[in-house]
Amino acid sequence: DQGQIAMKLMGFDKGVTMMGGLPFPLCTPAHGTAYDIAGKGIADVGATREAILLAARMAKRAKALSSAA
Repeated sequence: DQGQIAMKLMGFDKGVTMMGGLPFPLCTPAHGTAYDIAGKGIADVGATREAILLAARMAKRAKALSSAA
């Protein structure tokens, strides 16, 4: 959690939290749900996009490593 503070200060719009120790990639935006702006069309999707792209890269790499073994 302490690392989250620095990461959010450096790039809140692209911050991603990655969970380890699971048999599949689990990545989420590092920010909260922001219910206060839900439905207003003003949310920045940058961190969500980065989380999806990171999970896809991780899955692709895991697939390549498993097929090489």
